[in-house]
Amino acid sequence: MKIILIGSSGSGKSTLTRELSVLTESSVLHLDRVFHATTQQPREVLRQTTRSFIASHESWIIDGNYGSTLDERIPFADVIIWLKVPRPTAVMRVVKRSVKARWLGQKRQDMASEFVEKWDKEYLEFLKFVWNFPKTEFPQIEENLTKFDAWDKVVILKNRKDKAKYLTTLQKIQKIK
Repeated sequence: MKIILIGSSGSGKSTLTRELSVLTESSVLHLDRVFHATTQQPREVLRQTTRSFIASHESWIIDGNYGSTLDERIPFADVIIWLKVPRPTAVMRVVKRSVKARWLGQKRQDMASEFVEKWDKEYLEFLKFVWNFPKTEFPQIEENLTKFDAWDKVVILKNRKDKAKYLTTLQKIQKIK
């Protein structure tokens, strides 16, 4: 099974990726880990890493939005999980994980080890990006899904109840195999 997870920061992509990887025994690529680990042309490194990962794994999960690589992932995906949580939920989750990282020293498993949480103007801009994600990024996602005729592969999850229902269904399918 080849799965991509898309959605805003704080939507739960990495958490769901961890659950899916155990359930499907698939290899995982966290795009945040790649993007934040490089300083030279991160978008091109993302594209190259994505291509290489897809080519070298039969069953995979790719976690991350990064619109610049959607065209590298969508054509190969069997399932596209689009997490569309409410904006306040996404922002609060981002703040919560930032507090955990900054004050409790809890590093994110899906993030590059070099990444350091900062509480500065750039962070405020990031929170603004998360808040505006539906307005600014959904059109690009929709355009790519249409371009690659992939809407039939899309599963939209809006809350924890949707996620639990999807995981239960997938678990039943996995047992049948």
